Amino acid sequence: MKKILTATALAAVLPQANALPLVDFYAGGYYWDQTYSGELKDSNTEVDLADDLNLDNVGNNVFYAAFEHPIPLIPNIKIKQTTMTTEGDDGSLDVSFNLGGTTLTGSTDAMAEADFSHTDFTLYWGLPLPLVTVDFGLTARQFDGSMKLESNNQTAEADLNVVVPMLYGKVGLDIPLTGLSVGADVNYIGMQGSGITDYDVNLTYVLPLIPLLDVGITGGYRSFNLDIDPEDFGGSDDDLSAQATVAGPYLGLSLHL
Repeated sequence: MKKILTATALAAVLPQANALPLVDFYAGGYYWDQTYSGELKDSNTEVDLADDLNLDNVGNNVFYAAFEHPIPLIPNIKIKQTTMTTEGDDGSLDVSFNLGGTTLTGSTDAMAEADFSHTDFTLYWGLPLPLVTVDFGLTARQFDGSMKLESNNQTAEADLNVVVPMLYGKVGLDIPLTGLSVGADVNYIGMQGSGITDYDVNLTYVLPLIPLLDVGITGGYRSFNLDIDPEDFGGSDDDLSAQATVAGPYLGLSLHL
């Protein structure tokens, strides 16, 4: 739970928003309980992330900050950083598999390290509706990850280091007189042989504690679905090619000034 509380550190970077009428600052973070499934791919073979590599289901942190203003033609800005790392120490690789240009021969023992971490840079617009949030825009998702395998005294590694353009949307509803709001947001891209769908649904309760600063407790469920050929986004054939799903519940804090 201490990891969740680190989200409050983001409040320190927020300026004095009460001096800027009609301008909103948002920040927050949550601890995401992640379950991993899917496959690694080469030209001939697939290796299962759960059954073969036995990747651990772990928890990681997500942090975000956003700035909104009332000027219609200029987009609002949101930055979100998602850590998505895990490993498997007691997997098996019973087939030959090419990863990052290195072919691993089959072995009864295999160790794996997976990193699908990424940072989203989102420009978006919102409709001026009472009680209801409707946002839409574009996201540039910068992956900064990799996959590493060790098997039969051999090591292979492939990078996941591409920028993926995605559509962005968000809907929400404030429930009057309760402090509760419900919402959902999604990023999506479908392109040639690749596709990413990343969505979450959430419920937030704003604590009646501090004037001018909304502090909320947020819980929800997020599902990240990746099917990527890095050559579709300017990568090389030695970069990571994978189909992966990372999903699970999360809990965290949100700030609105």
